[in-house]
Amino acid sequence: MALNLLLATASAQDEDLKFYDNTYVDHIKTVRLHIQGFPHSYPVIELDGNARLRLSFDDTSDEVRRYLYKFIHCDQNWEPSGLSVLEYNSGYAEDYLDEYDFSLRTFKEYIHYDLVFPNRTMKLDVSGNYLLVVYDAEGDRIPVITRRFYVVENMAGVSGRVMRPADINKIHTHQEIDLTVNTKQLDLRAPMRELSASIVQNGRWDMTMSDIKPNLLQREAVRFDYQGQVSFRGGNEFRNLDFRSIQAPRTRMADIANGDEYYTMMMLPEQPRTGTYIQYFDLNGDFVNFRFDRPVINIADEFLQENFERFQLDFTGEYVEMTFILSMDYEIEEDIYIFGALSEWQLKPSLRMVWNQQINAYVGRTVLKQGFYNYYFVTSNPDRELSMPGDRVVYEHTEGSFDDAENDYLTFVYWRPIGGRYDRIVGYTLLNSNAN
Repeated sequence: MALNLLLATASAQDEDLKFYDNTYVDHIKTVRLHIQGFPHSYPVIELDGNARLRLSFDDTSDEVRRYLYKFIHCDQNWEPSGLSVLEYNSGYAEDYLDEYDFSLRTFKEYIHYDLVFPNRTMKLDVSGNYLLVVYDAEGDRIPVITRRFYVVENMAGVSGRVMRPADINKIHTHQEIDLTVNTKQLDLRAPMRELSASIVQNGRWDMTMSDIKPNLLQREAVRFDYQGQVSFRGGNEFRNLDFRSIQAPRTRMADIANGDEYYTMMMLPEQPRTGTYIQYFDLNGDFVNFRFDRPVINIADEFLQENFERFQLDFTGEYVEMTFILSMDYEIEEDIYIFGALSEWQLKPSLRMVWNQQINAYVGRTVLKQGFYNYYFVTSNPDRELSMPGDRVVYEHTEGSFDDAENDYLTFVYWRPIGGRYDRIVGYTLLNSNAN
């Protein structure tokens, strides 16, 4: 690797980076970042631990491209920390993605890319928030993917609980989080100043409360107990879409056909869920593209693999043009979007639904890779006062919000000693609203 890569810092292209999960070009699809071997997991690993993260994505353009990747160390508010690359990465500053496969016997052809890290050439030496950046290495080095991940030092025990808010106005719609952090192993001089916490609902970068300071000091512990202030909308259970099988999807379809470029599927019309809450299994907004890895035992099992689960979905999974339909009594003033990890937790114009007066319903269409998906139908309120970006997403017309909803809360404890230059993550735990 050339010396200029080893010593590289933020380039001019970095000025256009979005320091959250984002895909910058249309031909990149189905971007996933999770712990290797656990496709439904959050991108959190331990410093010097054995776990590694796996990035995967598909390129639907017509040729193999050279992609570069690098890491940017960030503070707890997802701004560049100011550390040089050599201070947090003892490997190369940048490296190429060399693992890829061509799609096999698929209607829509694509190239599947894989990256597992840390690895021999890219090593992480400090804890904290990180941004993974993937560039198209040809021409102007255009960024094509950014993804957030976390590296943790387990120095402080973190416990907490999810409860009904103390605020009476939120008691039926929100969930409050209280935390206790054991500080015995930390050399603290000013705990209330040096420590802070961030809480992330369901891994959503848009539903994050950060830089929360402890407000109660105990012997060898601090507490975060703000009586209603650290609370999140409970939302609803996410809607499920299961088309792991093209021939026999588990979600009922109104139509399945072969299009010009993709398979096409039309879901049956759905209804708003603002008045009722029913608990059932979901992935808290995530999606997974299942791989079928168990060995063939008999002919029936072989038939199941070949015709229903499509062995090695990474490069044999089909792309489907999926049509969503939301029935409504009338057209509303706000735009309605299909929303979830499939939209990178953004209100994307390509996922805006259109009112169809002939069927009294909103209709949306997008291309998805064969798998199991969660999603919401949501509206947008650009004028709402924001305590976090996700507050702009509105559920009132479509999904409702309930304190009983099942949610994950990723909780991170940051330590910046007096005179320290970066935010270390010294504690982490995963809370669940149903585990209290």
